[in-house]
Amino acid sequence: MIKRQLSEIVKKEMHIMLRDKQTILLLFLMPLALIFFMTLAFKGVYADKIYEKQISTMIENESKTPKANLLEQKITSNKLIKRVELPPGVDKDRIFEQGKAQVLVVIPGGFETGTSPVEIYFDPVFDTGYKVAVRSLMASLTVEVVMGIENIDAVVAGLITEKTRKDMIVPNPLQLTVPAYAIFAMFFIAIPMSIGFLKEKNDGTLQRLFTYAVSPNAIALGKIIPYYIINIIQFVLMLFVGVFIAPSLIGTPFQTGTHPWHLIPVTLVVAAATTGFGVLIATLAKTLEQTSTLAASGAILMGVLGGIMVPHFVMSPLMQKLAMISPIYWAHQSYLDVFLRNANLNIILPKLAVLLFFALACFLIAGRRVKWM
Repeated sequence: MIKRQLSEIVKKEMHIMLRDKQTILLLFLMPLALIFFMTLAFKGVYADKIYEKQISTMIENESKTPKANLLEQKITSNKLIKRVELPPGVDKDRIFEQGKAQVLVVIPGGFETGTSPVEIYFDPVFDTGYKVAVRSLMASLTVEVVMGIENIDAVVAGLITEKTRKDMIVPNPLQLTVPAYAIFAMFFIAIPMSIGFLKEKNDGTLQRLFTYAVSPNAIALGKIIPYYIINIIQFVLMLFVGVFIAPSLIGTPFQTGTHPWHLIPVTLVVAAATTGFGVLIATLAKTLEQTSTLAASGAILMGVLGGIMVPHFVMSPLMQKLAMISPIYWAHQSYLDVFLRNANLNIILPKLAVLLFFALACFLIAGRRVKWM
């Protein structure tokens, strides 16, 4: 009997929800647009630091000795460097005003004897990470030339070997954006969910349901399950786009990790957390305007703290600690455990426990505020 009641309530909720085609469509199109555009943005900001970025560099060879010419040649031929010409008559202190170069390298006379070191000038707004890379490159190339070493990288490789998987050095842009904005969109389910609940509460539909011999738990579950299903479909669609469509359009590969089946428990728990957030908003808001404001503001704030707007690995230490307040942080890190870290399920379970606690807390608070919960 209860099973039939639950089935009928779910059907009713699905019918009501699907009538608002624009909102449902937006729930799917919004994360798709964010994934495409933010992947392109992250590709230019983060991934190119390791894979694609070339640094515009001017080289001024004042020495013109054979070793100076060799150093100039080595700098120019390095794949990290994009050489640009130094405009004639331009003062070294003002070359960056035109924005044509990010680095100026000056090879002075006598550099090979150590009397005049190689000089490096940086654009004042140049990224600190790039500065470290350029300094390291110039140091190694200068040592090669001065000490007559053919390839210092080969020498160092005999002393230090990096064992990190090459495809796991930094998160792939798609591996950041697909789970990030899928989670972000899943939390926005709170808007149509809370609006629907509030309408039924205000027009007396919920009260009329209670006049029938229907279990309150069946009513509550029947109203939650459709949105829970929508959330799962959202993530499945985003994952499909990230794996099969986005790589060919954006030129960035997507790797699902060695334990893709771990996505099942992670997605089920994340959907519970997002649905719980929607239930909480539905009981806190008193007007339709409040539902949209609370849901959108809450999702955006959790996204900012949780590493959606700015990746967690580039945050300051303080912000990285504050991020743990947000359930989005735990959801995103769970997906990154699967996609990037190839983590075992026992490593992911504590994060899922935090999300389950958040979901249960939302349901319990909501249940104390409304009769039908």
